Amino acid sequence: MRRDLWAAVAVVGALGVLGAACSSGDESAATSTTASTSTTASTTTAPAGPCTLEADTRVGDLTFAELSRYQLNNGEPVPTFAEFLDLADRAKVGVLPEIKYFPATEDGDPVPWTDAQLAEYQRMIEQRKNLSSVLMGSFQESALAFFKANKPAWPRIWFRGIGGKDPFAPPTVAEMKERAPSADALGVINVLYVQGTFAPDGKAYDVPKEFADAGIPVDVWFNVTTKGDSPDGAEPFGGVPSPGWTGIVQLAPQNVKWMSTDRVADYTAWASSPAAGGDAPTMIAHRGGGEDGVSENSLAAFRQAVKDGADVLETDVQWTRPTAEDPNGVPVLMHDVTINRTTRCPA
Repeated sequence: MRRDLWAAVAVVGALGVLGAACSSGDESAATSTTASTSTTASTTTAPAGPCTLEADTRVGDLTFAELSRYQLNNGEPVPTFAEFLDLADRAKVGVLPEIKYFPATEDGDPVPWTDAQLAEYQRMIEQRKNLSSVLMGSFQESALAFFKANKPAWPRIWFRGIGGKDPFAPPTVAEMKERAPSADALGVINVLYVQGTFAPDGKAYDVPKEFADAGIPVDVWFNVTTKGDSPDGAEPFGGVPSPGWTGIVQLAPQNVKWMSTDRVADYTAWASSPAAGGDAPTMIAHRGGGEDGVSENSLAAFRQAVKDGADVLETDVQWTRPTAEDPNGVPVLMHDVTINRTTRCPA
């Protein structure tokens, strides 16, 4: 297996991730939760002057006012975390906000959030009383450790992409305990939820049984590179089977508690079909789902996901640059370290 191919998977694998009764409540029917000044900064006026989008424009280098110059590719402003939480709270669905850490430089280690940022993040979630569930997700142990100490009732999902000490191998319980001892659940991309021989190294694995025996629930997620985000899956990716939803739930013992998908309406239909076996994993709408013409991590995407039957809304959260008004910055929804792929200057 070529290293460059798996490197590509690693990049896109990081795009993914991350139970309650399904709700399709009208998110416009209730009053918005009152939040602190720094959580409502979406009304801030953008700086005057022409908008230009330079290459490699990082979220963390912009104040919220500066970020407000730009709009998502569907024309919406970049949503704040507060707006996302208010939508989920009104709809009475669950949330899985992924804590995104990025290095300060290309070659550096991810810079963790401060305790003040994590505390504000927790407080914002706790203010919303109608969320049907709250899941904490991150690739970073330090974030999971904070919530284990401060909010242990929220399930803590360690996201494990194509990576680790052996970047070509599926996850193991021993690896999880070493790298993320504060986690109590695993998030794994579909091609690594392996039962049988793993083509890149020729070794046998039984990830479902190993994690079930350890009592660790699993969130399986899908992305556009590894395919399989459908009932039947797709052709093998790089020699590795790319199981779909039916293939995942048929692995024994069944230990998948959640499945993160871009295909919310299709998953809802599949979950009630005989192929799901009567016990489909709780569905998580990955970045709001993959509806055509709807920008990821947009309020439009999350509204559509609720209408299509999402149990839990997954998003990606990072902070803008701190200011005197917002000493922690403002938490906003953005997957990438830069805004270039998903935003533009207003027309």
